[in-house]
Amino acid sequence: MQIFQIISPDGYIAELHEQKDPDDILGARFHFPFVSDYIRGAIQEKKPYIFSGRSGNAQIGIKTDLADDGGTPEMEGSDIFVEARLSNLNPLLGNALDLFKKGDEIGRLVVMDPELRIRDVRHYLHKRLFVGKKAGKGYYEGFDIRQETDPDTGLTCDYIAMELEPYQYCFEPHAITSSSINQVIKKGRSALHSIRSRMSLDIDNTWLKPRDLFVGAIKISLGDIYGIIDAVTDPADADIEHLPARVLDPFRTFRDRQVELYHFGADAIALKQIRVKIRFYRAKNPLTVPLEKTKVKDGYRLSDLLTNAEIANLFSVMDEDSLGLILNKANFIPIPKALDPFGQAQLEIIRNAILESTFRKNTPLVPEKGNGKFKNTLEKLSVLGGVNSRVFIGRAFPDLAVVDALKTSGLRTFLILMNNPSFADDYVKKMIRLTHSDYSGCEFLRYDSDTDKLYSFYHGCFMEPDDKERFDRVRYWFAFYGSHTNEADNQLTIDLINRLAVRLGYEMGIVHGGGPGLMKEANDLARQHNIMSVGVAIDLEGENQASLTTCDGLIKYKEGLRLARQDHLQKLSNLPVVNTGGYGSAEELAITITSMKLHENALAPIILLDPDNLWDHARKQTQKIADKKKENVDKARVKSARLREMALGQDKVETFDMPNFRLTH
Repeated sequence: MQIFQIISPDGYIAELHEQKDPDDILGARFHFPFVSDYIRGAIQEKKPYIFSGRSGNAQIGIKTDLADDGGTPEMEGSDIFVEARLSNLNPLLGNALDLFKKGDEIGRLVVMDPELRIRDVRHYLHKRLFVGKKAGKGYYEGFDIRQETDPDTGLTCDYIAMELEPYQYCFEPHAITSSSINQVIKKGRSALHSIRSRMSLDIDNTWLKPRDLFVGAIKISLGDIYGIIDAVTDPADADIEHLPARVLDPFRTFRDRQVELYHFGADAIALKQIRVKIRFYRAKNPLTVPLEKTKVKDGYRLSDLLTNAEIANLFSVMDEDSLGLILNKANFIPIPKALDPFGQAQLEIIRNAILESTFRKNTPLVPEKGNGKFKNTLEKLSVLGGVNSRVFIGRAFPDLAVVDALKTSGLRTFLILMNNPSFADDYVKKMIRLTHSDYSGCEFLRYDSDTDKLYSFYHGCFMEPDDKERFDRVRYWFAFYGSHTNEADNQLTIDLINRLAVRLGYEMGIVHGGGPGLMKEANDLARQHNIMSVGVAIDLEGENQASLTTCDGLIKYKEGLRLARQDHLQKLSNLPVVNTGGYGSAEELAITITSMKLHENALAPIILLDPDNLWDHARKQTQKIADKKKENVDKARVKSARLREMALGQDKVETFDMPNFRLTH
């Protein structure tokens, strides 16, 4: 049996009627273009349907109804027209209805097809439907499965009744202006953060009073099924109504879903008594991706839906002279590059592109440069979930100010085309904060054309998305210091890794400097044993230390940031192994010991591997550095001046023509 799409494209205001009602009711004619044959046929067959308001509008207290005298929707070809009305239930909004204009997108037509209704909810529970709070392995609480007789089929069907979560979204009166309300009307839910705050709530001792609007949440995630929230909550006689944003979309509904309740009754009621009722319907699923519990709850991402070839295909629509583009499901919005890409004008250009990306297109906008595969790609992207539904695509990660501007707009995913990039310390720390904070949930992705692989930033380094689970299983991270290139000198390290790998298996991981010599040998050995290998490299190509590209995880710092790189190595590892090499290894050992002394690192054994005489080797290195070679003097003068200018802004740095000199009396 073919499963049809039960929801229409977004509808917009085609005509505003003169506002005659003194109770803040605005009449309007809505246009739904390109509606499927199935939906038009279902409405003609008088199957039940609703006019579901747009989520952001409902969450500020705008109620959307079909007009009492609207009659049957009018159909013209593939278009549907309905008469509806808007009501303002939030006294803080003032004359918000005056802000609605022709072209504003308000909601969708939703067919609640009795033939597609899911009768046995238990069959889907914890496979495609995840509800409530986890209270133990395989056990969830905070909801009831109830039964009713479907009025259209006469069959017994399940529905669920859900408790509210212990928090709410409170409006900030001093943040509400005509401009901020207009942003919500135009952009939807992504603009709501500017006018309200999330606050914890004592659900057991809080009451909903008559004529109060409550914006809270329920805990639910959906796979390839639809959920439709009933307008009437339990208890039914309390006269509490859920506002029109009542559709729970497949794949895009995960974790906490906001609900908007308005008390039309006469008596206050405790929030702990209220239950939100939800019925479920089958959906058309254009994907073949597996329905995994964690992915449904966290939302599907690019790496879940697209192959690497399809990821590479996305970059073909990017203009050479653009900063990048914003992908919003089926919309590709280019971001022009300003003459000064670090100035205020560039930020304004980005804001304009962000605003344009929020305008919903009724049909997929396939770029002219795209090929025939784009249509299938866009179908897959239609189920990108929640905060992952908008993506910045560029040739390099944007400046931190640009990242903040995009993040504030609700964009959370950044995808670049760059092979083995290097980063400043503040950028690495920023990515760590944004990817591992509950409130942000950003994702930084890098496609490498040389290896044809997609890498995701995770706990401080880039790795293939499937390697995240391997990373999390590691308990013992061994940091291997030293840069020997002589295989004989590395034998102690090789023997140690072989013994540890047999004993610890996947619970062991290695961290190294991501360079040649000993670091490469340790990395290659880790790959042979199938244990996780992470390289923390530095841009030292001028010193004949090109970074490895075969590590499971890799992050590379810009030149001159060796101390930041060392700090990263220490924080990732918990068991240091030092193979004496020279001043570089001696510095790493000294920093490691000092960090332990100051209790900045966990106290752990330091494993010293000494295949040669450290101090004799150090004496030879000193002599080599001090040798008066013109090319070394010039190289040090240029490089040290450049690094100090970058770090301190100094225009002139004193250097010496003779690095090896003696003081004479």
